[in-house]
Amino acid sequence: MTVDRLRAASSEERIAWLASAAELLLRDVNDAPGALAESTGLSEAMVAWGARTTLRTVERDALRALVEETRMTGSEPIASLSIVLAGNLFTASVRAVVVPLLLGIPVTVKASSRETRFPTMFRDALRRANAELGNAMELVTFAGGEVQLETALIEGAEATAVYGSDSTIDAIQRRHPNARLIVHGHGVSVGYCGPDALRRERISETIANLALDVCAYDQRGCLSPQIIYVATDSEPVLSAFAERLAKEGLEPLARELPRAPLPLEVGAAQAQWRGMAEVEGSLVSGDTYGIAIRPAQPVRWSPGYRNVTVAPVRGVAEAVRAMEPLGSSLKCVGADPMSSASLCAEIGRSNALSAHVCSLGTMQTPALDAPADGKPVWHGLLR
Repeated sequence: MTVDRLRAASSEERIAWLASAAELLLRDVNDAPGALAESTGLSEAMVAWGARTTLRTVERDALRALVEETRMTGSEPIASLSIVLAGNLFTASVRAVVVPLLLGIPVTVKASSRETRFPTMFRDALRRANAELGNAMELVTFAGGEVQLETALIEGAEATAVYGSDSTIDAIQRRHPNARLIVHGHGVSVGYCGPDALRRERISETIANLALDVCAYDQRGCLSPQIIYVATDSEPVLSAFAERLAKEGLEPLARELPRAPLPLEVGAAQAQWRGMAEVEGSLVSGDTYGIAIRPAQPVRWSPGYRNVTVAPVRGVAEAVRAMEPLGSSLKCVGADPMSSASLCAEIGRSNALSAHVCSLGTMQTPALDAPADGKPVWHGLLR
């Protein structure tokens, strides 16, 4: 399908088609969660949760608002886009594909060889919603580093969005130094709980929201919190917080959203991380989670899979100072409602950080128009 034919459709038509495709895709996932659980390495309950919470963001009002936001720039969409997907988070393809199609940009999507089922289901849902829209998404797959195929993919579009590890992106940039690349590399996220979040009338909500952020996608995404900064200088308060997070948050979710089986290599990394946690502080652990209680520095990244650090800080300023060494790798900071404004202001004053601040409990379910890597979600799609 040519760009002219896709652009010939009105924005309202594209909005209706995309919203319909999201509804169709959600039905398809609900009809066959087992197949996606097998291809993604997540539990069926987690697959269903991920699809539901992601696809419900693709609704008409949100799509319409995003169109208006891009119109206000006065810029025109690019002619075509290639997309290189990562394989760690199956729903990451939704925003990556929906936003350009909404703007009338045809896409060629290279799915990760680790997970092709969801992108295929997505393409099929687009075709069923509207044949013209479906023809605007071409799906390919090939092994990483296949230079000839990669060159055809990149040179066949005006720009290429690349999602993946820093090493993957560096290799593509070296091979294609003159290409117009929109890169989305390795990222990490953290949480912050201010004094208000620890109050008796707030603590249960705080625990529930944090637990969901940690458990979502088994902590495999760049929006998964690896560290939770807690505004306290009291060791007993911090320990009690970790215990409540374990017993009232992570353990109930282990039943509602079960963790997938632990890969062998992750099991080894988990044992090492937990051992270090006990040396440097203390550890609260269960069959499907681990909480390290330790100082904010030095940072010890966990292997994911519901292993998280809680670290004491004296307030927002100290938390942001602890985040600054993460630089542009820090993608998102989840915060309690009373701390969000001050966190936004403090991060805004930092020369090192551009992370998005959102509410605890929503870290893994960004709105359709949420920033990506500190830039508008449509960054690189206009000229």
